[in-house]
Amino acid sequence: MGQEAITLLQLNRKIKGIIDDAMLMSVWVKAEIGELRVNRNGHCYLDLVEKDESGDHLVARARAMIWAHNFRMLKVYFESTTGQPLTTGLKVLVKVSVQFQEVYGLSLIISDIDPSYTLGDLARKRREVLNRLTEEGVIEMNKELELPEVVQKIAIISSPTAAGYGDFVHQLDNNPYGIRFYYHLFSAVMQGDQAEGSIVEALEKIFNYSSFFDAVVLIRGGGATIDLLCFDSYWVAYHIAQFPLPVITGIGHERDESVADLVANTMLKTPTAVAAFLIERAASFLQLVDEKAYLMTEMAREKIQEEKKKIDNFSRVYVPTVKTSLQRRRSKLELLVGRLPITVSQRLGNAGYGLKRYEERMVMASKNRVSFNHQLLNQYSLSLRKLPTRILNASRQKLDFLEQAKNSNDPVRLLKRGYSLTYHDGKLVKNISMLKEGDYITTRFIDGEMSAKVENVRKLKKRV
Repeated sequence: MGQEAITLLQLNRKIKGIIDDAMLMSVWVKAEIGELRVNRNGHCYLDLVEKDESGDHLVARARAMIWAHNFRMLKVYFESTTGQPLTTGLKVLVKVSVQFQEVYGLSLIISDIDPSYTLGDLARKRREVLNRLTEEGVIEMNKELELPEVVQKIAIISSPTAAGYGDFVHQLDNNPYGIRFYYHLFSAVMQGDQAEGSIVEALEKIFNYSSFFDAVVLIRGGGATIDLLCFDSYWVAYHIAQFPLPVITGIGHERDESVADLVANTMLKTPTAVAAFLIERAASFLQLVDEKAYLMTEMAREKIQEEKKKIDNFSRVYVPTVKTSLQRRRSKLELLVGRLPITVSQRLGNAGYGLKRYEERMVMASKNRVSFNHQLLNQYSLSLRKLPTRILNASRQKLDFLEQAKNSNDPVRLLKRGYSLTYHDGKLVKNISMLKEGDYITTRFIDGEMSAKVENVRKLKKRV
């Protein structure tokens, strides 16, 4: 083949020359950190990417690095300004120089970084989450729930090893009012890539027991801003906003509020602040109960005094009247007692006379009743003597009638009178419908029998 060819080294040298001639030695570039790693020598290697507007597809990609001596300074500067370390997923504005080496190819050497750009991007994402929650109409839903006066049954979302969780529980258990709280930990990862899904999963577990708990407490012991990015997550905020129980946050932000704080029912800075809030709220309610109890006691005491005064007044007015009435009734009773023997004697005399009259009437009535029953028995006895004779005569007449009927219907007597009896298959033929042509019949006379075959069956017309 006659085409002229150059070596790969020659090609790479040409590319290097073109890049060097372009003077791309100091360019500010906006990109997203796709990967980041630091080797043992302290050099930082990055994979910078750019995605399309949907965020689903890469449109550009380049390798970059920060030399160890420069990385130590940029790292401290970035973290002190933003409150978070350089990590994957952050959008950064970096000053780079473009280098091309014949062996390693194209690479970007980062010499500076602008942390304000990253802070602006995080703020933008946070605003987008808040705007989306507002458009969906859920941002105020949890705030609209009424927080119980006493939050005594608490579902806690936290890491079991977090210092904030230990402080929260210790403060609840050792409150100065002796109030007993029931709490249950729903463990979750509170920072890193797994935090968002872990917090949402804990909320879903609590949802299954939502009828038992009074509220949900979401706590952690603070940390760097990057460690708290999960609380700006749309899905964490979305689940908190629509949760059926009031959510109280004590995440540990000292500088500003997270999206989770903004959608929660109640936002407090730290876990200990949440514990103090719950304790003081319960104590205030107990104080209110004590005040109401005191007021009710005083009202009852006053009412008793008023009623006692009324009773005393009634006593002064009615005691003389009652005494007079009792004296009058006592006199009347003594009069009745004096008349009692005479009255009793009269009542007994009248009762004795009445009993004697009643006794005479009873004796007379008994005699009349006995005489009547005696006559009735005589009548029954006479009727019973005649009854068998009448029954026997009636039975004898009935037997004579049956005997005559039997004799008149005796088949032998009928045969003697010239009648005959015809049988088919052993059955007496009573009408012509019992026979058909071809049947064999037997006819019985007084002095014998005959057999015949039916050749013709003819029914007689009924006479009108």
